[in-house]
Amino acid sequence: MDASTFRWVLIIIAVILAGAIYLYGLHQTRLRKRNAIETFTREEVDSAFVEDEQLRFEMNNLNKILTENDTDENLEEFVINPAEDVGDMPSALPVPEIFILPELAGKDQDRLISHHLRHDDFRLIVGEEAQSAVQQADLQLNPDGLLEYREEDELAFQIASLSEPGNFNEIEDLNFSTLGFNCFIDLDSCANPRLAYEAMLKKINELVGIMDLKVYKPDLELLTISDVTGIREKLV
Repeated sequence: MDASTFRWVLIIIAVILAGAIYLYGLHQTRLRKRNAIETFTREEVDSAFVEDEQLRFEMNNLNKILTENDTDENLEEFVINPAEDVGDMPSALPVPEIFILPELAGKDQDRLISHHLRHDDFRLIVGEEAQSAVQQADLQLNPDGLLEYREEDELAFQIASLSEPGNFNEIEDLNFSTLGFNCFIDLDSCANPRLAYEAMLKKINELVGIMDLKVYKPDLELLTISDVTGIREKLV
């Protein structure tokens, strides 16, 4: 056998030996894993219990670094629930004072129908929003600064502002705002209260849809269907 042939024989033997060692190593690894799993209890297998020494080592190092840098003091600066930490913070905002025109406040309530249109959280209605709603509902501004609606030239109802001074004279001003609309009918000066009230309900429905408002009684309670039915029954 010459040197070249002998060299190739050695290479083939080395390859076969390396392959055998590799396959034997894989076999031993599988056996070790199988034996390790078989030593676990069923509870440990189901919970995928793994003990990682390297991870535990890294966590210990991280904890040491945090301690050395006084991280605990820094974490105290973060407030998770500010409202709970401030003892004197009120649980709710105070209810703002609603302005009622003096002539309406002194009126006999049996001779007055009054419904308030506003947001349930007393959020202000700004001038641009109010003006757009007034135009869409076809309401007019009278000389006293009140909004009014007429049916065949007959005054049906009027609207005052729920914010002082109670009128809409500055509704076109960029700084204008109001808590809401006080839609009212003075029964002493109304020729046809039943038709006037139906017209007011119709326009209230339009304004509520345009500005996403709610309808309240003067006592700040929500207006209900039974309230409306009761008013209709009293009108002639």
